[in-house]
Amino acid sequence: MYRKMSKLAFHQLLRTTKRSLVHSHGCIKAAQIARQSTDATKALSEKISSEISQEAAKLEFPTVIARSEHIQRLSKYYSPKMLKTIITAEQTVAPDLWDKRKKAKETFPLSYVDDLAKHDPFYDLPKMPWTDFSEPHQPVPPPNELPPTVPPDLMNTDVVEAELANNRGISKDYIRRLIVRPLVRKLVSNVTRLGKIRSFYSLVIVGDQNGMIGIGEAKDRNEASRAVMKAKSKALRNMFYIPRLDNRTIFGSLESHYHGVDVQLWQRPPGFGLRVNHLIHEVAVCAGLKDLGGKVRGSRNKMNTIKATIEMLRHQVLPEEIAQARGKKAVDIKKTYFSARK
Repeated sequence: MYRKMSKLAFHQLLRTTKRSLVHSHGCIKAAQIARQSTDATKALSEKISSEISQEAAKLEFPTVIARSEHIQRLSKYYSPKMLKTIITAEQTVAPDLWDKRKKAKETFPLSYVDDLAKHDPFYDLPKMPWTDFSEPHQPVPPPNELPPTVPPDLMNTDVVEAELANNRGISKDYIRRLIVRPLVRKLVSNVTRLGKIRSFYSLVIVGDQNGMIGIGEAKDRNEASRAVMKAKSKALRNMFYIPRLDNRTIFGSLESHYHGVDVQLWQRPPGFGLRVNHLIHEVAVCAGLKDLGGKVRGSRNKMNTIKATIEMLRHQVLPEEIAQARGKKAVDIKKTYFSARK
């Protein structure tokens, strides 16, 4: 059975059929035009080749070959009509006129006439190895390597121990048993005309708890630990003896004014302990003092407090000096002024 087709469906079917017919007709027409263009190009190339062969007697053989290759190269990119126009223009301009042509006026012209399509043997070919400016020209030293301006013996404790053992007769075991106290560590700046130069500062004291004590200061631009090691090496070289009464306290009362710091130290009886500033406490422990009283007035600068304390302990007035000045025996001076036992 055949169903009756509606009027709308019939028109849609008719429109689709027309579109397919137009599309197929257009494809056929385009193929015919492309075939005709290819045939015309071949015919024009053959015609030009025949004309070149006729003029071959007038020209040299290499020129003919170059001319034919030039035309074949142009035929790949231009239509027959455009190719004919190009060849006509080339024939119009004589080689003599082309050689005498004037330089074109450009906005940013080159200072020389050169064929940029070819490689220049001087400018385009490298004479030296390529330099990569993204990489450093000089190799960066490893992070643990010391700069050449720092002597290596300041960082090597073994060198300092060997030097003290040879010069002062101090054994390495004694040096290794010393107490090391880094009391001051801070960041300092040296202001120059080029800017601020920052470095790490460290103050270290060492002692054997039996009267020997040393102080050292050092700086380092890279690491704080290096500054501590340098200060320790200097403190080992600068060790000296601090006299003590009965190996526990100082000889009398001491008072010193060092820059803005006022430090007072007092002799104390056995069992009193160390009732002093925390910095003076560390100095007393390293020196072997067990009974001491003191007070810090004025400035509380750590560096000045430590230096004032060490200077007072180092320059105490001893009983022998008092006895020599008064013409008496040191034993009598100790009994009278220091209440010490025989």
